[in-house]
Amino acid sequence: MKSNRFVTWTSAVVSSLVLAGLVTAATLKSQTASPPVGGNDPTDSNITRVTADLLEHSQFSHHRLDNELAVKFLGRYLDSLDPAHLLFLQSDVQQFDGFCSRLADLTRRDGDLVPERTIFQRYLERLEQRDAYVTNLLQIEKFEFTGRDTFTLDREKAPRPVNLDAARELWRQNVRAEYLQEKLAGKKPADIVAELTQRYTRLLQTMKKLTPEDVLDIYLNALVHVYDPHSDYLGHEQMDDFSIIMNLSLFGIGATLTPDDGYCKISSLVPGGPAARSGLLKPGDRIVAVAQGDLKPVDIVDLPLPDAVKLIRGPKGTRVRLTLIPSGATDASVRKTITIVRDEVKLEDQQAKASIVDWPQTNGPTLRLGVINLPAFYGGFGQKAGNTPSSATADVAKLIRKLETEHIQGLVLDLRQNGGGSLEEAISLTGLFIHDGPVVQTREPDDRINVGSDTDSAELYDGPLEYCPNDAATAPFR
Repeated sequence: MKSNRFVTWTSAVVSSLVLAGLVTAATLKSQTASPPVGGNDPTDSNITRVTADLLEHSQFSHHRLDNELAVKFLGRYLDSLDPAHLLFLQSDVQQFDGFCSRLADLTRRDGDLVPERTIFQRYLERLEQRDAYVTNLLQIEKFEFTGRDTFTLDREKAPRPVNLDAARELWRQNVRAEYLQEKLAGKKPADIVAELTQRYTRLLQTMKKLTPEDVLDIYLNALVHVYDPHSDYLGHEQMDDFSIIMNLSLFGIGATLTPDDGYCKISSLVPGGPAARSGLLKPGDRIVAVAQGDLKPVDIVDLPLPDAVKLIRGPKGTRVRLTLIPSGATDASVRKTITIVRDEVKLEDQQAKASIVDWPQTNGPTLRLGVINLPAFYGGFGQKAGNTPSSATADVAKLIRKLETEHIQGLVLDLRQNGGGSLEEAISLTGLFIHDGPVVQTREPDDRINVGSDTDSAELYDGPLEYCPNDAATAPFR
């Protein structure tokens, strides 16, 4: 089994573009499954060491993981699991503080994950205690709101409960607040009880189903945030999703899935995708089982959505059998099974698009403007050999040529919804509008300046590129 883990962080750039850099943290192989909470898997230990080393030597501060950062690391991990300070007791935190003096060495030298899994195990215990308490409370409590009691919903900086009794009182007040919100929304008492009971039980079930790799992702993301709150650790699944965004394609059935009461529900179909072409799947269908080819179906009811998605995606040309509750079925026991052949699915919604706007001027003729919307700097990330990579630069170049045949008088490049992407692609795209020269520069911790430049002297578009209104009148492009 191949394991790919990555760390991303925002690059410091001198440019009008917002860019993101990508750095590999580890590409390791594991021949063994991850152990249950409390053990150390060799691959996970290696990933932990490599990630710590990468952060020490690649982040701008070059700060060694020491006891000072270890305290922050532990605190961020606790807050990642319990951001509202409702679950961990003060005695839990005091016990975990015992890790602090050794946490730096355990992480950077040994890759020891006993702290991570010890804390997560306690988290599950507290979740179980809360679920049992809330389930019982919802059955016996008379939810009356005639008094003047208060509850602070934002508990990010609130102290943690002193003991279990104090925690139960916080849980009670939190449930009362949630009940009141549903009551004000016009729901009936019986429906509110059923909904809240299911909400708490579902969270417990979901967290229990997290794999050791999932927990490690949370843990290492907390470590990355100690160095930079704008950086993120990407586990294998997140890295796959990032690759999909960069390539604007995936191999699967072409359906958007959402969780719905423990089911995996079809919310929409990608136009032109395998599911849409087959006519066998409709929005509102709920998937209850997935089978690969002729193999035995795997039940996915109450399975976390990312795990269900992994079963449904697969290599091009392979068959997947889906057991469904049809969208129009009034009886949840109604089932049908369909077979879809997986294929490449193009995510055209994220691709560069162009339009023409005839812009009226107060003192002059109407301007014919071309507008290109670019949601991301995508560019063939993680492509396998033989595949034609998607490219923001190539797509924008095609759109410019097409707009010029429409005799536009100016061009607007709309980056308002652009969240970043490939730095190399952003530099390449900038080269469409300049002869050559520097585009972006970054400063290293030793004050060295790295300059990213366009080295191609060709310039595809040299016309008006920016529309500038002012208080007096409409100004021309420049």
